This record gives sequence, structure tokens and C-alpha cells, in this order.
Amino acid sequence: MLNYRINTFLTLYEEMNYRRTAEKLNMTQPGVTQHIHYLENHYGVKLFEYDGRILSRTKNAEYLKRHFDSIKAEEKALAESFVNSDMINISIGATKTIGEFVIVPQIRSFLKNPNHNLELVIDNTEILLQKLEQSEIDFAIIEGVFDKSKYGYHLYKKEQFIGICAKSHPFSGKTVLLEDVFNQDIVVREQFSGTRTLMQNALRDRGFSFANFKKCTSVNNFSVICDLIANNGAITFAYEPISRCRDDLAIFYVSDLQIPGEFNYVYCNERVANEKIKLLF
Repeated sequence: MLNYRINTFLTLYEEMNYRRTAEKLNMTQPGVTQHIHYLENHYGVKLFEYDGRILSRTKNAEYLKRHFDSIKAEEKALAESFVNSDMINISIGATKTIGEFVIVPQIRSFLKNPNHNLELVIDNTEILLQKLEQSEIDFAIIEGVFDKSKYGYHLYKKEQFIGICAKSHPFSGKTVLLEDVFNQDIVVREQFSGTRTLMQNALRDRGFSFANFKKCTSVNNFSVICDLIANNGAITFAYEPISRCRDDLAIFYVSDLQIPGEFNYVYCNERVANEKIKLLF
């Protein structure tokens, strides 16, 4: 069990404010400072520092946070091992493309065993990483961009990240130029989703943004996105499995916008995650 000083560190790491940390932990601010100074003296490193009035984390704090998250995951697995039960419980997170369009067959197969129990959270990348750090899920399967310096990870599979439109759209089955794409209405996912971030970064690298499109609509539901594409003449960019969810959708390519895509297992504790990954996949 992580001790109270480590809990203070983890809370300050999230809050980045001594007053809010003290209030959240029902402590005094000097008490919070004392706990942080104890850890800094114990490890011989600086964990937080001020630049004027702005508090920031050091690289040592980032490293220590990852270490403590790994311990939390290990402790959760240990507690589960003490439960005298034949049930195998797995809790995972998946970003929306993966959760809705990719891993359903594996989940169906896993749940055929009456002693298997699964909790699946489908959400955007930011929310899943928060749940991972809080040990609310054993591992996550994430599409696209995340901070690989903060988590353990390995490749699940690679997928094409392509344009998707209606079969009746002029782009259907074709390769077009980026300048042609900007004349279209685009539908994108919400902020902090892996799909949106991947596309946003690719555009930024070329000196563009979503503002260059004729119109940009943000929707956090793939069923609605697919309907707008199929019936309103809009386009989107997503992983190839999305295009197979409806018979009236097609794919297209942009010659000067090739975006490599990958799905990764992401975790805080490699040993714990790999045990669960092997059971499910």
C-alpha cells in the first residue's frame, strides 16, 4: 500500500496547486510542503519547482509518478489474487475506433467462458489515460497519439488512416490532392480523441488546420459521423475499419497526406498488463 506521503505527492502532481491539494486531502499547506520535502530528501531529487508563481513538475517527478502508478497496478493485481474465486476479471479501456469496430470479436470469444468477466470502458485517449493512472483499468488500447514517455506500451496492430466519404461522393475510391480536400465539409472527433489529434498534427506539420476546410463539425459519436458522411456529403479521416461499418461508405486517399497509424496496448505495469492481454487476445 502506498503511504500517505506518496498519496500527497500524487495529489499535488494532479492538482499542481498546494492549496487545492491541502483542501482535497484535508491537510494544511505546510503539511503538504513537509510531505513533498520528505520525498525530495529521501530520493535526493527535486520534484516540483516554481518559475515565478507558476508551479511545474520536474523530470524526476514524471519518473516517480510512473513508478508509483506501476506499484498501484501491482497492488491491485495482488489484491485480486487473494480473492478466492474461479472468476477471471479484466478491466480495459479502448478508444472509440478500437472499442466499437475492432475488438468486439475478441471480447465475444473471451466472454463465452462462464468464468470470465470483463469491464470495458470506451472513451477518448485523455480519459482512458486518467483511468489507467488511477488503476481503474488494467490496460488501454489506444489509437494514434499519446505521450509515450509516460507509459509502457507495445504495438497491437497497424491500421491505415485514410479519408472516408459516401460511395456517391466524387472522392470515392480515388486519390486526390490536399488542396481539393479543403473544399469539403469535414466531420472530426472531439478534442483529446486520438483520431482528431493525429489528423490535427498531420495538418499542422504542413502548415494547415481544420480552419482551412470549408466547414468543420465536431462530433463525439461515430454513428452520427458516419451518418453525416453518408447523407450530408461530408468527409472524415479515420482508421480504415470505420469505412466497413456501413455499405454506403467508401475510402479515398490524399497523395500529399500520408499518415501512418497504429493501435497500441498502453499500461502502467508491464507484467500485470501482459497477463491480462494474453488472456483476452
